[in-house]
Amino acid sequence: MDRLGWVRLPPVPTSSLLLLLILGLALALRLYGIGWDSFHGYHPDERSIYMRADCMYDVLTQAQGYEHGSCYRNNPGMEAGVPSPGTFLDADSSPLNPHWFPLGSVLIYLLVLFRSILEPFGDFGTLENMSYVGRTLAALADVGSVFMVFLLGRRIFSQGAGLLAAGLTALAVVHIQISHFYRPEPFLVFFLLASFWAMLRVMDRGKMRDSLLLGLFVGLTVAMKVSVLPLAFPLALAYAFRIHGVRRSDPGSSPAGAIRQVLPQAIAGGAASLVVFFLVTPYALLDIANFVGDQVWQARNVARTAGIVPFTLQYVGETPLLYEIRQTVVWGLGIPLGIVAWGGLLFSMVKVFKGRLRHKGEALLLAWAVPSIILLAFFETKFLRYIFPVVPFLVLMGSGMLFAALAWARRYRDGPSREDGASEGRSPSVVMAILRPRLPRIVTGLIVVVVAATAFYALAFEGIYSRPHTAVQASEWINENVPNGSAILTDNHWDEPLRDLGRYDVEQIVSYEPDRVDKMEDLARQLTSADYLAFYSSRTYGSIAR
Repeated sequence: MDRLGWVRLPPVPTSSLLLLLILGLALALRLYGIGWDSFHGYHPDERSIYMRADCMYDVLTQAQGYEHGSCYRNNPGMEAGVPSPGTFLDADSSPLNPHWFPLGSVLIYLLVLFRSILEPFGDFGTLENMSYVGRTLAALADVGSVFMVFLLGRRIFSQGAGLLAAGLTALAVVHIQISHFYRPEPFLVFFLLASFWAMLRVMDRGKMRDSLLLGLFVGLTVAMKVSVLPLAFPLALAYAFRIHGVRRSDPGSSPAGAIRQVLPQAIAGGAASLVVFFLVTPYALLDIANFVGDQVWQARNVARTAGIVPFTLQYVGETPLLYEIRQTVVWGLGIPLGIVAWGGLLFSMVKVFKGRLRHKGEALLLAWAVPSIILLAFFETKFLRYIFPVVPFLVLMGSGMLFAALAWARRYRDGPSREDGASEGRSPSVVMAILRPRLPRIVTGLIVVVVAATAFYALAFEGIYSRPHTAVQASEWINENVPNGSAILTDNHWDEPLRDLGRYDVEQIVSYEPDRVDKMEDLARQLTSADYLAFYSSRTYGSIAR
C-alpha cells in the first residue's frame, strides 16, 4: 500500500531499508549489556575518566566538598568555578586542565558537558549514571562507524560491498566489545573513517570546503589519540592524487602549477586540524610538558616494552604481527571473517600494485593500514585495541574482495575464459563445465557463510552480557555461602578488587612483586591462615609464568 489518505508515500529503496536494519542491529548489539560490570567500574581506564570528569564538574560548579576531590587536592594552585579567559590560559590555575593526558581529555570534557545538561533531571555524578552516558555515547559512535564503513565501501567498491562491509562491522565482536567501554577507540575510529570520507571528497572535487572538512575530522581524530600519526601517509597520498587530478584535467599545466593550486587547500586543512585540536584539547598545548610526558611514558613503559608494568606481562615473548593476526582472526572477528579481512588486505595490495593509479580508493586504505600494522611490530604490548583502528579497513578490503570474486564468477559464467581452454579452441574440462554455471552461487554461498558465522560469533559473545561479571558472581557467592569474619585471600594484584566483602577479613596476594624468599614466606603464611582463596580471572596466574 503506497497511500496514506491522499498522500503518496515514496518507495523506500531496498538498499536504504537494509542499511537501516544494519544500523538498528548494530545499535542493539552495542547497547545490550551496557551495565556489564554492574557499574562497579571494572575497567580501570574507564573508571579513571569518570572519576576525573566528576571531580572537574564539582570544581567548576563549586559543589559541596569539591575541595576534597583528588584533582583539586593534587593541584593546589587550581581556582574553583568557571574560569575567566586569563585563568583558562593558565595551565596551573585552570580547573579545565585535567593534568592527565594518556587517553585524551576530550572524553572528560564530553562527560562534563552532558552532566551539565542532565544534572537538573537527577544525580548524574554516580558511577552508574556516568557509565550509562559514556557507554551510550561510545555505542552511538561505533554505530556511526558502521555507517561510515558503508559510505566508504559504496564509494570505493560498490553499493553491495558497502552494505556487506557495514553488516560485517555491525556484527564484528571486537567492535561490540570495545564499544561497551567509554574509551577513546570508538570515537577515534568514527572520526578516522570520516577523515577518509573527506579525503575522497578532496581527491574527487578539490574544493576548499572539502579540505576544511578534512581538517575538522583529522583534528578530532588526533584529539582522541595521538597514536594515529600514520594518518600522515594517506593524507599526503590524497593530496598527491589531487595534484595528479589537476594535471589530468589541464594537460598543459606544469607540476609546479598544480602544486600551487592544491597547496593552499592542504595548508588550510592543516590549519583547521590544529585549530580543532586546540579547541577540544587545549591543555595538550597549554600544558605541553605534561602532555608530552604522559605520551612518552605510555609509549615507552606500556606500549613499547611488555612487562614493565604488570598488566602487560602477558605479552612478553609474543611474536610480532603473528599475535595480532591470530587475535583478530580467532577472537576479534571470528575465523571466517578474519581470513576474509586479512585476505582482503593482500588482495588489495596486489590489485593496487598491478593497477597503479586505477584503484586510488584502495591505495588510500592501504596507506593507512600497512604503516599502522608495521608500526605495531615495534610494540611488545599487544592489546587488541591497538589494532582496532585498522580493523574496519580490513573488513572493507575483505568485502571488496568478496564482491570482486562475485563479479569475476559472473563474467566467467557468461563468457569464454582462458582458464578452461575454451578461448583457445580446446574443450573445457568436465570439472570446469560443471562449476562454471554454478560459480556465482558458490561465491554467494561463501558470502552467506561469512555473514552467518560472524553473526553466530556476535550472538555468542553477547551471551557474556547476559550474566553478571565474574567478580560480581564471586562476591554474591561469598556473601551467600561464607560465614562472617572468615579469612579470604584474593589474587587480584593490579586488578580490580572483589566488592562488598566488608564482613570478611580480606588479604591480597602480591603476585606481581619480584620473586624472593620473603615473598614465598609471605605467601605460605597467607595460605596457611586463610579460609578461602578467591580468583575471578586468570590475569595473574595466566601471565606470571612469562
